[in-house]
Amino acid sequence: MSLPITNGHRFTALRELLGQTQGQLAERLGVAQPVVSMIEKASRPLSLELAEKAASEFSLPLAFFFVPPSTLDVAHPTFRKHSAARAADERRVVRLYREAARAFAAASETSGYHTQGLPESLAEFDAETAAVHVRAAAGVSPLVPILNMTRLLERLGFGVITNLDPERPTDDPRHSGVSIPSVGSSRPLIALAKSMNGQDQRMTLAHELGHHIWDRSFSQVWKSTRSPEERRAFDFAGALLMPRDVITSRVTETLNLVGYLPIKAELGVGVDAIVMRAKKLGVISSDRARSLFIQLSARGWRKQEPVEVAQERPLLFGQSVERAVGLTQRAVEDFTALPAPIVFPWLGRDPEPEPVVDLIAWRASRAAK
Repeated sequence: MSLPITNGHRFTALRELLGQTQGQLAERLGVAQPVVSMIEKASRPLSLELAEKAASEFSLPLAFFFVPPSTLDVAHPTFRKHSAARAADERRVVRLYREAARAFAAASETSGYHTQGLPESLAEFDAETAAVHVRAAAGVSPLVPILNMTRLLERLGFGVITNLDPERPTDDPRHSGVSIPSVGSSRPLIALAKSMNGQDQRMTLAHELGHHIWDRSFSQVWKSTRSPEERRAFDFAGALLMPRDVITSRVTETLNLVGYLPIKAELGVGVDAIVMRAKKLGVISSDRARSLFIQLSARGWRKQEPVEVAQERPLLFGQSVERAVGLTQRAVEDFTALPAPIVFPWLGRDPEPEPVVDLIAWRASRAAK
């Protein structure tokens, strides 16, 4: 039986999580910077001794340095981000996502949960038609509100994390949704980089689902929210959460701003999103939409709208890990090769107590042998 092999590229993963340079990591480990560089480039093996030292220094399971390479390490992420986002912030978000996606895929498979269930032909359709087909695949009528966007994704086999980086302030605008659409991913994950209010949470999850329909084969990262891929994902999210017939029957050119609030309460999306959707469908004019957005700003609704939409809580990731290995800290760290403080917030669970050894039973079993 062959022994597991250390993976020097995990030093890169560690640095991305910590936001450190090679020199900073080398200083913490008491080695020269060129040593870290050579290990990351695989021109020098990562010794077990150095892996153990890094695990101790950064409170990591030793298994972190034995995680084998995968396509997740090279696949391109899609995420909504602000132009002010720093490169180090982006690397941390993407690395957290790669680690979470790896852990969810393993948990989903080990627990026997079904694979992703989107119809293969969806990419052939426009956003409006694709939204109707997704609703059908999830067993949701074309005209009723989607009561829980997170649960819809989980029924389709998607893992969901609604707060990928609890250390990130909730008012940090730099990153929101993140995912890696890939043809080879049968157990995909959609994550929100930070905690959000309910309406933004639902729209962002639907937006990322759009990327999983049309953008599973893209080979480069688009730089603008105005890119065709981003616009299509926005259109899909609007069509999924705000069906055409509902908007055309409820919204008129003369509907005042307060009149949008009951629609928000029913559909679980922001007033600004409803206005944009109505404009997109030609239900209201561009001038009317502009007037409504001015009113939104004047009332302070851009920052906080009336009518709270409840935040959604994912279940599938936590249930998959619990079924696969249980929820003790040791079991979860061994299974995910990640520290418990990172993983348990993703699961929405607290660690369970470690089992107590029954010394009497243990001695009896030893005597029987």
